[in-house]
Amino acid sequence: MFKPSEKTTVLGLSTADAHHPDLGKLEMIKGDRNLRSLFEPQGIAVVGASPKPSFAKCILNNIRSCGFNGSIAAVNPKYSAVDGVKCYRSISDVPFQVDLAVLCVPAENILAVLQECKLRSVGAVQIISSGFAELDTEEGRARQQQIERWAKRSPTTTVVGPNTLGVINLHRPMVAIGDSRIPKIVPGGVSCVFQSGQMFTIMHPLIGRGVGIGKIALTGNEVTVTTAEVISFFATDPQTEVIVSYSEGLKDPENFAAACTRARERGKPIIMLRVGAHLEVRKGISRHTATQAANSYETEIQFLKELGVITVDSAEDLIETVLAFKAFCRPRGNRVAFASFSGGMGNIMADLILSTRSLNLVSFSDRLCKRLAAILPSFANSFNPLDLSAQSAFNTGVLSRCMQTLGDSGEFDILLWGKDLPMSIDDESEVGMALKALEAEHPQIVVVAVSQMSGVYWDKEVDGVPPMFAGRPLLQGTGVSVRALDKVIEWHTST
Repeated sequence: MFKPSEKTTVLGLSTADAHHPDLGKLEMIKGDRNLRSLFEPQGIAVVGASPKPSFAKCILNNIRSCGFNGSIAAVNPKYSAVDGVKCYRSISDVPFQVDLAVLCVPAENILAVLQECKLRSVGAVQIISSGFAELDTEEGRARQQQIERWAKRSPTTTVVGPNTLGVINLHRPMVAIGDSRIPKIVPGGVSCVFQSGQMFTIMHPLIGRGVGIGKIALTGNEVTVTTAEVISFFATDPQTEVIVSYSEGLKDPENFAAACTRARERGKPIIMLRVGAHLEVRKGISRHTATQAANSYETEIQFLKELGVITVDSAEDLIETVLAFKAFCRPRGNRVAFASFSGGMGNIMADLILSTRSLNLVSFSDRLCKRLAAILPSFANSFNPLDLSAQSAFNTGVLSRCMQTLGDSGEFDILLWGKDLPMSIDDESEVGMALKALEAEHPQIVVVAVSQMSGVYWDKEVDGVPPMFAGRPLLQGTGVSVRALDKVIEWHTST
């Protein structure tokens, strides 16, 4: 992992220099100031809104229905109102200060609307429209270059996109995104920056498992605002605890390195799904967000690791790694014990843990094994992974004495408690009380609940409550959970 004293050159940048706190300071401070118009607007205008089904209609209705308490306007010369929102001919006619303009007009009309935004001192513009460099045509590239030149001449207006889906701040609350499938708003400490609009749906499984979302920025082609700038903003955002990213290539590695430094200094992990490992995928990236940096995948992955960014290979791993950060605090060390009522799950988990880089499945001492054997039924085992046997589930004395003996041993730092199904552990149940007593008497031990299966357990009644233990989410699935734990422990031990 990256250490500030190490000095290597990646992407033409010395990582020791890249982590100097003054690098890119002016750009980052300017970006922070302007991104507040994006995430915390008081007035929003949706340009191109109409009663017809469209992204613009979805965005307008989501802003209205999410509880946004600022001013909202639709802009379209064809209508006087759209879905109950007053509609104006142009941005110039909107009677209130527009902090955020969401542009849903044809690509060939974007420059004219941007100029109106400049004249009205609009703070941030999110371009939803496609039809730019991602077309891989001369015309598309020329349009994008025009926006880039305009943005450089108009530094007071921040341009996000084009070719994106919107922006979210559940703390505001503000949901300005072109999708009708918006879950119940649950604000929290996870903030995201995604080049792909579809990735915003990560909020559904996270909220469904008890983890709230803070802010989501969808950056698309990243004409001006890049992933680096958004991460820099999140690094100092008091409402953000964990930063999540989907990237198709880093456009400004110097600023990205500085942003990562800011996040690490504040104890905020960055979890990134960086795609483009194969040539066939890189071709798709150029037609998706026109990110030319996709060709530097191998170099960038090494760069990210040196910066302490946690890289994952799938959306499932992205989600579970976020859950792992929320499921437990920083452990004392990496010594792991596993306990459950299932010998089979123990064997599965042991194989997986022993294959990791950062988790140490400890061997219990002879003394501890003998003490456990004296408590457990003869058909259980007394080594790690610990199989208490299904019979022990009905004997509260056995369970509580085992937890007390394990805690007194001082031989591990993390106890993984294995469950069969993704169901909550009732704090007042025998298992819940035993595990809570272990944590209370031995606060240096971190207890993490893991279910063997993932998904939704359809009991007689489904109440919509996420599977939890002691107010913390359960990890779900054996392989994905162990990979997530491995990455989280590695991050903790390197910071």
